[in-house]
Amino acid sequence: MTLLLQLLKYSTLHNRAQRSREWYLTIRQTTIMGQATSTDSPIQTLSAEELSVQLADRFAYQCFNPLELYSFKDNFRTLADSEGEVLYWKEDTLVRFLELPEPLNVGGIIFQAASHLGAFPFENLVPAILDFGALVKVVALLTGRTKKVLKRTNLLKTLFRAIAVHERRVHDGSGGEVKGGGGAGDVLVYDSDDGSEDLSLAALEALDAVNIHEHNKKQNIHHSHIPREHMKQLIMLLLVISPLEETQSLASFAHRFSPESLESLDRTAESIIGAFGPLKSGGITYPVFKKTIRNNMPFLFDQGLPALFSHFLFSKNVTGSTTTDRKAIPEPEPLLAHPGEILNIDTLSQLSLLIQGDRLWRRVRPLYIGSDDGFSMGSFEIKVCKWFAPTILLISGTCIPASPSNIRERAFFNTLPQRKYPSSSSNDGRVVYGVFLETPWKTSHKECFGDAQTILFQLYPVHRVWKASRQVKEYAYFNKDDGIGFGSEPQGFGNSRRRPSGYFNIGPVSLVLEKGLEYGVFTNAGKGGAFVGAGEDDGRGCWQDRFEIEEVEVWGCGGESEAEAQRKAWQWEEREALLRRQINLGKDIEADRALLEMAGLIGQHISGGSM
Repeated sequence: MTLLLQLLKYSTLHNRAQRSREWYLTIRQTTIMGQATSTDSPIQTLSAEELSVQLADRFAYQCFNPLELYSFKDNFRTLADSEGEVLYWKEDTLVRFLELPEPLNVGGIIFQAASHLGAFPFENLVPAILDFGALVKVVALLTGRTKKVLKRTNLLKTLFRAIAVHERRVHDGSGGEVKGGGGAGDVLVYDSDDGSEDLSLAALEALDAVNIHEHNKKQNIHHSHIPREHMKQLIMLLLVISPLEETQSLASFAHRFSPESLESLDRTAESIIGAFGPLKSGGITYPVFKKTIRNNMPFLFDQGLPALFSHFLFSKNVTGSTTTDRKAIPEPEPLLAHPGEILNIDTLSQLSLLIQGDRLWRRVRPLYIGSDDGFSMGSFEIKVCKWFAPTILLISGTCIPASPSNIRERAFFNTLPQRKYPSSSSNDGRVVYGVFLETPWKTSHKECFGDAQTILFQLYPVHRVWKASRQVKEYAYFNKDDGIGFGSEPQGFGNSRRRPSGYFNIGPVSLVLEKGLEYGVFTNAGKGGAFVGAGEDDGRGCWQDRFEIEEVEVWGCGGESEAEAQRKAWQWEEREALLRRQINLGKDIEADRALLEMAGLIGQHISGGSM
């Protein structure tokens, strides 16, 4: 009851204070307008510091509810250091509160970003002291709570500024540049800078300070970039926390930091950092950062980071939770109940960069594993078809040298057009490709299936994504004569009259698996096909990987209801097949079915979606 009374009192004071602020701002604006019309004297404008405080105040009372704000203040005051009358957080305080893992060494990067965002939108106030107002801006920005205050909410450029290092260069007056120099108010310059993406301008608009506060008049220029190693460390953290929930402690992911797990995590992060292309010594520039994030990993900053900084809005003193209460909470389901040879927890985290995490965490189940179910099209069809929910296909393999080493490799090469492109760069020759299909699989010799939501991707050695075109719709095909393909039309091997040659049809961007599931070929040869991607003009050119398949996995995105629907669909299919053969079932259907299976008249294939 005491806590409830405190919250009611706080809510009343908050409402009263907000009405007072609105009244004050109205009177002040009227006064300023009156002064402007009655006299010719210049208007007294607010300083950057005053506007920064005003923005933090608006974020606090418009972006958080009273309970969240009360919890926020409680967390801040409990851990704050003081200097005179100023309360603030140091780097180790922020690292301890967020429980940032020491093996990843990201504490300094996160503190730098927070110190930058705390000065938002004024670059000349960077680095900001992390007092309560600065932290309010950090949390509001990183949790996406600013929609009630700002007209624009694109955080990408603001995040780049916060993470990047800024090299100062001064114009020497003759058109050249020299390093060094600079001072407060320097201009941050990004190649192909677009003001419409600048969240700082949206903040100044919200404060009615765009024309009042000119902060771009200095000639000193900061050339900004993110060091490769900093970006890799940040990616490793974001991979780990991608499934994090708002009230979940980061300590629950401690198992991800064992030496073996860190090695796998590092390998995954290395593939992802490769998506930014061959980096110059200066690191990742803003145009490369923006293009790569938007096209290859659109959910990188949208999942774990908001949940991590939402921890500020929950206080143990407010929730009143105890150790006994926490012990009573049942253990959550594992994020990935049955890891495969390809799909492990790090691969699933990598997939969450291009597929929304709520479709993956605790939602994927194995439908087909080649090494367990057999590398055959019949087994694939039985396990995968009639799953009426999205699926993820993963293929791993080893690239075949330019000169085949055995008869089977030569036979496969003879079915492909003459090679024009080199293999993609990989030290060990290993490749991992995959496809996300929104629509169910189906068998067809003439038409492709899939839709514009289909995604073709590479996970290793480099993280790359090709999205479906809306003009060319040769998304996917599947049948026992042609095998499996994406980005190409059905091969037509089962119809000699339709087939003009013995070669595979290879699309500009395509993945083709021959019907024996022994070999595959991926081609990235430019535009014009069913899949398009950002990698066509990144300087790496075209390539073609011809590889021997090591593993094929298909994972269904869904739960028990989808698995039950698949079982019923196969049961109906079997019953219809038996009726067509004029076989009458007795009353004991299961017993009759067992006899028919023993006789080999029907297949044992209704368990594709079962766990």
